[in-house]
Amino acid sequence: MALNPRILIVTALVLIAALIRFVDDGLVNVAPVGAIALFGGACFRSRRAALGVTLATMLLSDSMLYLTRYRDWTDDRMVPTLFVYLAFATVVMVGRLLKDRRSVGTIALASVAGSMSFFLISNLAAWAFYPDYSKDFSGLLQCYLAAIPFYRGQSALLNTLLGDLLFNGLLFGSYALLEQRVAALRPESSPVVG
Repeated sequence: MALNPRILIVTALVLIAALIRFVDDGLVNVAPVGAIALFGGACFRSRRAALGVTLATMLLSDSMLYLTRYRDWTDDRMVPTLFVYLAFATVVMVGRLLKDRRSVGTIALASVAGSMSFFLISNLAAWAFYPDYSKDFSGLLQCYLAAIPFYRGQSALLNTLLGDLLFNGLLFGSYALLEQRVAALRPESSPVVG
């Protein structure tokens, strides 16, 4: 049984984007992870494939990064990490809203929505599980405000937004170019994959 060319192309683009995570450009939070989630959500037909391929790719690349680059992993980070994956699953669901209406405007809007949902969920976990903040609304607000500049004076939120917009443009743009050149990928053949 031959695999659907759309499944192969979308999976290949997701894996290629995941490899970009291994390039250390020094820009904090400018990474393809949010774009992988949004693109996977938009381009796989089934929710299971969208979540499965996206989260498996994230887990594999995270594992490789922690084995090769981030050797300071500790058990107390496991619960917040689960929230990071929940945040990416939410971005996949945002991508699902794009299935039949991919345009520059909807992709840009979904990219911003995905970035914001990731920011809100991941920092909610930081507030809930780390003792740095009081467990009230004031502590939650303090956590969100502290997360905006986050690291080395750079804006983690702004970098996330810019990175997501950049990588969503690359993923969706590459796929749109491939759709124009390969008949089996065109929406009239099959609107989405998997």
